[in-house]
Parts: sequence; C-alpha cells; structure tokens
Amino acid sequence: MAPMENKTLFGDPDEFETPEVKAHTEDKYDPVRYYCDLFSKGMQYKWAGRVYVDLYSGSGKCRIKGTNKILLGSSLIALSVEVPFDRYVFCESNPVRLAALVERVKRMYPERNVQFVEGDCNEQIQRIRDLIPKNNLVLCFVDPYNCDIRYETLKSLTAGRKVDLLCLLAFQMDAKRAKVHYLNPENRKLDDMLGNPNWRDRWAEEQLKDKDFARFLALEFARSMQGLGYRRTELADMKVIKITGKHVPLYYLALFSKDPMAFKYWDQVLKYAPRQRGLFD
Repeated sequence: MAPMENKTLFGDPDEFETPEVKAHTEDKYDPVRYYCDLFSKGMQYKWAGRVYVDLYSGSGKCRIKGTNKILLGSSLIALSVEVPFDRYVFCESNPVRLAALVERVKRMYPERNVQFVEGDCNEQIQRIRDLIPKNNLVLCFVDPYNCDIRYETLKSLTAGRKVDLLCLLAFQMDAKRAKVHYLNPENRKLDDMLGNPNWRDRWAEEQLKDKDFARFLALEFARSMQGLGYRRTELADMKVIKITGKHVPLYYLALFSKDPMAFKYWDQVLKYAPRQRGLFD
C-alpha cells in the first residue's frame, strides 16, 4: 500500500479562530489522517455505523508558527477522508474555538452528521456517550494539551461498546518537565489519568534501573488500558513525535484496540506515514 498524499492535511485561511501551533503539529496530524482513512475505508461495510469522536476537537484549523501554512485540525481531517464516517461527535471546552469549528463544518461539510458538545470531555462524557449508537464502531481521538484526560472518562466511553482509541500521551512535554510536582502524592492529575494512585510505588522501583520517567508513564497508561480489555501496546508500537529539527521527544501517539485488524492498519501508518521532518527538510 503506497502512502497517501498530504493534500488533506492543509487548508485555506478564513475569518474564523485559527490558533498558532508549532511545526511538529504537522508530524502529529499526518499519522492521524492516514489512520482515519484506513479505518473508515476498512470498516465501511462491517458495522451498522462508524462514529468518529474527538474529545479535544479544537477550532478545525491552525497556523504553523512563522509561516502562512494552514493545517487542518483533527476534526476537519476526519471529515475530509475519502469514505466519511457515518457520524461525528466533537467536544471542545473553549467556546470561541468550538464556534469556529461549527461554522467551518457548516461551510465545508454541511451534509455530514455532526454533533457538537461544549465543555470539558471529562465532565461531558455521558452526553458524548449518549450521542453514539450502541451498535456502532467508534474511533476516538484523544489529544489533550497535557495530562488532562482521565481513566474514568475512557472507562465510561468504552463500557459496553467497541471503541478504538488513538491517544496522544504528553508525558515528555508535560509529566517529565513537571516530574517533581507529579511525584507529590497531593497532586492527583496522573493518578486520575492512569486510574491508579499506586503508580509512584512502581516508579520507585523502576527508577533504580535508570528508567526514563516518560517511557515509564507510557507503559503505565498501556497497563491501564489493558485493564479495560485492550490489547497490550508496547513502546515500539507508539509513534514518537519530536521537536522539529531536533531529537527531543515531545509525546507519544499510541493506538489502543481489542481487534488485531486495527494494529494491521497502525502498522501501515508507522511504515508509510512520511518520516519526521528534520534539520535538512
């Protein structure tokens, strides 16, 4: 299977809210675009319906800092796939960005079945869940700005349903930088994300082996997903997104699924998604 062209990754400027992002965002959205396309095509006739859920949907477009390049956000990327999903559910806590997304969807994809939810996905998860037909297959993209997603949120979303999760794990850019704060037992942010207040005990043992804090947390999150019935995802199965032009990792992009076919698609993404841009690109 040959890699797809990048044309669906970029858009045109308009008058709506367009946040500024760093260049590595392109490296994040490209595998998301590729996986959404494979997933929507491959599952087209195998389920009563396919639903794309974006828990941090943003405004739909962003501009790469220092350039005039307009990137499509994950929400518009999912809407632009060759074989559209049957339903889309977009959640966004920022009202200005959500309003921009609503207008862009109306303008660009008025025929799509799109539901919008305003608010923190951790607080709105029951409302999001109610918008998903029970007999449908779900692809959920989880792209928080830091370690805000909660284990209980994902547990609620996936209970009794077939949900594949594509998760951004910001353990390098957030948890590793704020390591001292997160190791304080009074800080429960990682406890809530991992669904386990005892992770510090395991870290106390692992750090003696000269383990990296971010890698440790990524494996702890994978362990938590196993607790929800998902297949084990190893570090080698996660795509590392780095600062453009440097070898400094920022976060992992990881797939969690109960179906071997999903990992066959993900292997295609890891193999064919364009290489990370660097100093000489």
